[in-house]
Amino acid sequence: MYKVKGADNNEYGPITADQVRQWIRENRLNRQSLVENVDAPGWKTLGEFPEFADILAPSAPAFAGAVPVSASAGYSIPAADPVAVAATLKLPAILLIIFGVLGLLLTLAGPFLKKFWIETELHMFEQLNVPLPPESRSAMEAAASSGFQAMDAFFMALGLTANSVILAGGLKMRKVQSWGLCLAAVILMMLPCGGFCCCIGLPLGIWMTILLNKPEVKSAFR
Repeated sequence: MYKVKGADNNEYGPITADQVRQWIRENRLNRQSLVENVDAPGWKTLGEFPEFADILAPSAPAFAGAVPVSASAGYSIPAADPVAVAATLKLPAILLIIFGVLGLLLTLAGPFLKKFWIETELHMFEQLNVPLPPESRSAMEAAASSGFQAMDAFFMALGLTANSVILAGGLKMRKVQSWGLCLAAVILMMLPCGGFCCCIGLPLGIWMTILLNKPEVKSAFR
């Protein structure tokens, strides 16, 4: 088992040799990274460990998502513990899943509720004493009685696609996988075609976007 020391002097680990090799392959560690074997205390550069000589490149580049360190140190560390990142993403992942499922259900029910929503909107205008132009009222009444139209099919397909992406993004975020898909799901959640309630989806989406773009979170994705 091994530990890694960051530029902030925080220790990461203990982790297995296989995990060390994975981080080397992901360019999160290079030969100048400070590492300690827990069975033989004492910090050394990774390049001093013969068990990793076969995988270490002559000069491994620093991973873009890693926490930068001083130029003199010349090493980078894993941005965060994947387990801790998974815990941080648990709530936003669950919210995405809820949005996706509810969005799919409402999209499927849309054609059957069209008449109800239009009549509710007309009733609301009457209760608020808001004058509605006769042509607008006629158009809304015609839409309420028109049944399932080609435009309804288009918006249903759009909604099903968007909410399927939102649901898939939530499931992937729960596993800390597919960062791009997760970001796309969050963006769709903020849009009227994806989120079943834009006034809720927009602030939550902004929060999730900021969270996903934190270096320590982004670097933990597989």
